[in-house]
Amino acid sequence: MSKLQHLMTSGFKQDGIAWLETLVVSAIALYIWLQSGVPTVAGTTQSFFWPLLGPLLVALRYGFAKGFSCALIILAGLASMMSTQGNLALFPLSIAVGILLVAMLAGEFRDHWQAINNKRFVAHREMSRKLESFTQNYHLLKVSHDKLEQRAAGQAVSLRASISALHDIATLHSSNRLDKLGQPILHLLAEIGGLEIAGVYQIVNGHIDVEPRARLGDDHKLDLNDPMLQDMLEQRTLLSAAKTEAHQTHKSRYQLCIPMLDTQNVLQAVVVVENAKFFQQTLANHALLSLVASHAANLLSDTLVTPLLQPEEGELFLKYLAQAKQSKLQFGVDSQLVVYTASSNHQKKRLDAIVNHRRGADIYWACQSPTGEPSLFVLLPLSSINDAQQYIQRIEQLFGISNSSPAADIGIQGPFSIKNNFEEINNLTYQYGVFDEGLAIHSIHHH
Repeated sequence: MSKLQHLMTSGFKQDGIAWLETLVVSAIALYIWLQSGVPTVAGTTQSFFWPLLGPLLVALRYGFAKGFSCALIILAGLASMMSTQGNLALFPLSIAVGILLVAMLAGEFRDHWQAINNKRFVAHREMSRKLESFTQNYHLLKVSHDKLEQRAAGQAVSLRASISALHDIATLHSSNRLDKLGQPILHLLAEIGGLEIAGVYQIVNGHIDVEPRARLGDDHKLDLNDPMLQDMLEQRTLLSAAKTEAHQTHKSRYQLCIPMLDTQNVLQAVVVVENAKFFQQTLANHALLSLVASHAANLLSDTLVTPLLQPEEGELFLKYLAQAKQSKLQFGVDSQLVVYTASSNHQKKRLDAIVNHRRGADIYWACQSPTGEPSLFVLLPLSSINDAQQYIQRIEQLFGISNSSPAADIGIQGPFSIKNNFEEINNLTYQYGVFDEGLAIHSIHHH
């Protein structure tokens, strides 16, 4: 029904059928005119002039050209008939002019109306296309945003778990750790930065050992004279081809050079990368690469891979704190500190139990409180407040330690955030390090 209604109002799309309709309507109008009698100039008629509807209808349906043609066909047919009958002198010229004018005006109106409709139809179609494109992009953006939130939420946890796994491997080997850790470290860096062709090289006596400890890809090659590698060794910071200025030419065979610099500022190894996925070369990923390389470098140091820092190693614990602060400033990854204090030497066994429960990435410092009580500082790298609270709850459940219990033998302070409580952490560290002569000197300079 709707299709028939559309045909009645808009006409046929095929031009041939439209012309056929024009001829049929012209013939019908001419027939009605002849049957109703031809008005003359001198004669008048009181009835409506029905043949006028033919060209008017065609003009409104198909425009000026077909409407005007319909009127001409009707008038030409009428003139032919009158000429045959010898009545051409009675041809109604004024009515003929009126029919032509009505057809022309109706046709012009229809053409103008159709042009406006076409323009609005095109605009509507364009808006519909843009709306569809916007809807698709919105859904893509929403999915990407959700994935980004999930990645941001789980990134610190996954990094912490990966570094803890590396630490577990490191503690099993007392020497040549890079031979065992090189491939896991390289795979972790490849996961973050999209590395495809790369190698890990150890620093021995300040020089690069040309034998790779781990490698990715078949086409990797070490070039000791490479300008980017030389600059990285001098600056001791991650360098990337993506940081090259637009007017500069990249002359290095490497896309990335990553130093593995530990907490004591010793260069343990370097990672050189010939090929990496372009879309993963972002500032955020480069920051994570530097962060992971720094933590991995600590695992290569004989002095840093230790389950527990002794009281006299307070200065080293301060370096770990400084590294945690630097990680927050540069990479936006927070760390937490929890302090346990035993009320007596007898309860120190509980502190030893906590140490035995130590996780790979955590850093423990056994020290004494300002009043001489055994204490334990627990630094939780790459952790949020929630992670630290879960750690405290787990320790409470395992060892029955609760700060809220009246009979508690062990006091709990924290968690302290590196982001929000660094000054408080520093002051607390100096207070508990008064029995460490080196740290006491540090404290004097600090204040």
